[in-house]
Amino acid sequence: MMEQRLGRYTLDDEIGRGGMAVVYRATDPVLERKVALKVLHPHLASREDARARFSREARAVARLQHPHIVEVFDYAPPESERAYIVTEYIDGPTLRAFVEGHAVRFPEVAALILVPVCEALGRAHEAGIVHRDVKPENIMIRPDGTPVLMDFGIAQMIDMETLTATGTMLGSPAHMAPEVIDGARVDHRSDLFSVGTVLYWLVCGALPFTAPNPAALFRRILEGRYDPVLQRRPHAGRRVARLIEQLMALDPAERPQTAAEVADALRALLDEVGIHDVDAELEAFFADPEVYQDGLARRLLTAYVNGGRRALDAKLTGRALDFIDRALALDDQDEAARALLAKVERGRRRGAVVRGAAAGALLVLAGLGAWALWPDDPPPDSGGADAFGLGSVPARRLDAAPPVDPAPPPDAAPPDQAVDAARVVDAAPDARPTRVVLRPRPVRIRRRDAAVAAAAPDAAARPPARQVLARIGSNHKGAQVFVDGERRGYVYELQTRGLSLDVGRTHRVAFRQSGCSPFETEVQIAREAKIGPIIEYTCEFLPAKFKVTSNVRADVLADDGTRLGSTNQEIPRAMVARSAPLMLTVRTPDGKSERRAVRLKAGEKVEVKVLF
Repeated sequence: MMEQRLGRYTLDDEIGRGGMAVVYRATDPVLERKVALKVLHPHLASREDARARFSREARAVARLQHPHIVEVFDYAPPESERAYIVTEYIDGPTLRAFVEGHAVRFPEVAALILVPVCEALGRAHEAGIVHRDVKPENIMIRPDGTPVLMDFGIAQMIDMETLTATGTMLGSPAHMAPEVIDGARVDHRSDLFSVGTVLYWLVCGALPFTAPNPAALFRRILEGRYDPVLQRRPHAGRRVARLIEQLMALDPAERPQTAAEVADALRALLDEVGIHDVDAELEAFFADPEVYQDGLARRLLTAYVNGGRRALDAKLTGRALDFIDRALALDDQDEAARALLAKVERGRRRGAVVRGAAAGALLVLAGLGAWALWPDDPPPDSGGADAFGLGSVPARRLDAAPPVDPAPPPDAAPPDQAVDAARVVDAAPDARPTRVVLRPRPVRIRRRDAAVAAAAPDAAARPPARQVLARIGSNHKGAQVFVDGERRGYVYELQTRGLSLDVGRTHRVAFRQSGCSPFETEVQIAREAKIGPIIEYTCEFLPAKFKVTSNVRADVLADDGTRLGSTNQEIPRAMVARSAPLMLTVRTPDGKSERRAVRLKAGEKVEVKVLF
């Protein structure tokens, strides 16, 4: 296309077109950087009141400054003939385009993607900005695997009256909340409904609301008619399904009330399967989704089995079955999962036997009660027991002596093994309790066991090396644990089942975690030890490093005004977490300044370019 200019920006090529705007990749010649320039369609920008609101909201969005919100650099001045907004240029795909090429196989991956999106929404909602158009097309992926929410505030910049007059529908119909369609009051909870539709799409691989035309689609949304999550994806897990149902509740009051609540719920879903470092996991997923998800399948299988065990120990059978079902969906031959399922079934059978025995006991007691209350002489017309069709039953008096027990058989158990199984109530003075003799059950030795015992009579006398369970005290659950060079698993797994260590030995226990200094310690287990020690591990985060490259020498300041260093030099930054956002201000000696949001990661280096 021929070179065009808009303001100071040179339009390079068109990269997107929608109902509200055309998006261009453009060049800012002053700062020598690529930008994205979104030009609103003339029918949306022709009214003076709409343009004034556009400028007001653009300023508000520009102040948001969040790592997962696209950065707004500039917007059209009031005297401009065309309304436009200038944002950072993200050289990456939209979430829709990425997922269409790389299917999301696990609900946990869907949760990973939406945690930062919800955090971005929470920041905007705190500032009083409602997005109104949350959808996969408005989430882009930076090259480092960071999801970024686009078009923040664009939907709110144009009032509904203008859109109604032009016949343009605000937002994407498939993700609209019912109150948006109804024309009712819209607030931040409308965005959360849209988050629910995106989460459904990621988990189930299809949109919740579809129809052949907009009218039918709106009717489905207003009626809340969609296929249940577990019908579409039977092994998604009940907690994910419940969260989606809450997000897509017709009444906003029944939804989660803040984006922070949703982010916390998603993090809880990840924590229960041992996924704690969202940024690192996302970076690995977007770098190679197939390899990442293959590895994740193995991790999830272990996590599901461990979750099933914990649920069974807590007597939460339904929750245990949910974990077991998800484990068997990954590998239906997994021995640990099948053993857990068998344990649940044995428990159910045992419960059924106990319930049956209890019911039988009640019937016996009811029968004994009826026998004891039977009249001495039935009325002549009653027919005795024949009135119940049982035949003739002789009457028994309560004061009659019970029959004498016959002599025990020769092979009966000795007297000290006999058990009194009946008590006498209101019996005659000479009555004796009924004695039930229990014979000891003979122990049968299988031929194979007998052959083994004969071949190695002293095998039982050689006990295996005795072990004790050590506990791990740490709040960094994602670290891997090694004992004497052998990997034993992650901290979160070992905090549940313990770490087995041989007594009478000194072990080398090491912890490895991305972004943390290597940690190793010696653990001595005495021969007489009954329980293992508590092994404390605290991650010492490696410092992050960043560099601001620029064409001038300038000061680099933190958001609070603290001077961190100068441009074109590597600046270390102490870290107290795996990753953290940092807002920088780059100020030249003559007073010019530029602001940049960066995300620092422990042990890693990032660069940001600022040109004046």
